[in-house]
Amino acid sequence: MAILSMVLTYGNADAQLVLCSACHTMHDSQDGQDVGATGPQQRLLINSCIGCHTGATGAETADGAPIVNHTTAPTDQGASQTLAGGDFYWVNDTTGAGDDTMGHNVVGIAAADGNILPVNTPPGWDQAVTTAQPDFDGKSMEVTQGAGWDASNRLTCAGTYGCHGTHDLPDFGGISGSHHLNQGSNDSVTVDPTTVAGSYRFLANIRGIEHVDWNFGETAASHNEYFGANLDTDRDANLPAAFGSYNTISYMCAQCHGIFHGSADFDAVAGAPWVRHPTDITLPNTGEYQYYNPDAGATRTYHLDVPLARASLPPADSSVGVPGSDIVMCLSCHRAHGSNEPDLLRFTYDMEANQTGDTTDDGCFVCHTAKNDDTGAN
Repeated sequence: MAILSMVLTYGNADAQLVLCSACHTMHDSQDGQDVGATGPQQRLLINSCIGCHTGATGAETADGAPIVNHTTAPTDQGASQTLAGGDFYWVNDTTGAGDDTMGHNVVGIAAADGNILPVNTPPGWDQAVTTAQPDFDGKSMEVTQGAGWDASNRLTCAGTYGCHGTHDLPDFGGISGSHHLNQGSNDSVTVDPTTVAGSYRFLANIRGIEHVDWNFGETAASHNEYFGANLDTDRDANLPAAFGSYNTISYMCAQCHGIFHGSADFDAVAGAPWVRHPTDITLPNTGEYQYYNPDAGATRTYHLDVPLARASLPPADSSVGVPGSDIVMCLSCHRAHGSNEPDLLRFTYDMEANQTGDTTDDGCFVCHTAKNDDTGAN
């Protein structure tokens, strides 16, 4: 029993390594009181996704759940402030800033107010985007199951209208049982997405490598690794969207924001390329792009605020970004949950370019190195 107790309580916050009672209850009552802070939950849980993953400070709760919804304002986003996905603090109407432009408006975090338009439909939504993907693990991967979005259907953490798990069942149903079999958070193993539990961060069918502390305390040499695939064909000829792989992190985003992925490189009216910023495309090893993260010099050190996806996992060297090989992805510019910048950006968009004496290459200038007042050729 002593050995079993050690097995159940030791580890880095993987759900299968904590006591069952940290997450579950048999009857949701003890001494005449609700066990969970939010009342009865599905799957005999004592709390909701949000309830379990909310905390004041740090990387994880007392029960080992990674905190994605801080109740105390992080001083910034990123290393030692938020986890990889940023934080819901800035969009939270109850305990946070309540700014709908700074995070995903998940039910239970953001209020259903008039600022969430049009009728809760995600920007760039194209229902046809996921219809071509084969079912995953025998479950549908078509977001919303053909139902569309309306005032009664809002974004959830998981399930039919969520990001985590499959889309065949609502809410908890989409990730049911996955926490018991989590294969991530060990900093070295590329998860094999044949099940939700084996997928990167329970994002069904997505590949990646999870940092041991979900990027809290990340460094250039130790951080999440994202899978990407170069797609250099004419996307406009493959509307509504074309994908080099259904396993990339950008495809995950495109399930709801598909139009931002498809037809990025052609405008039928203007006849000009790049009407939208490309994703799932190799950062060129030519021109200004070959000097990725020029402030680090010729080493091309991996920039934590402007990460690149990898065409192959694990990469040969996590500490560097490799133009000509590494991939521009949605998360190169955005956080998944929220940030202290509009549109969930990882950096300030309104940057001062070509200003005398301002030679810091951050934000857009990490890749677009010639657009600042230095040449980028350093």
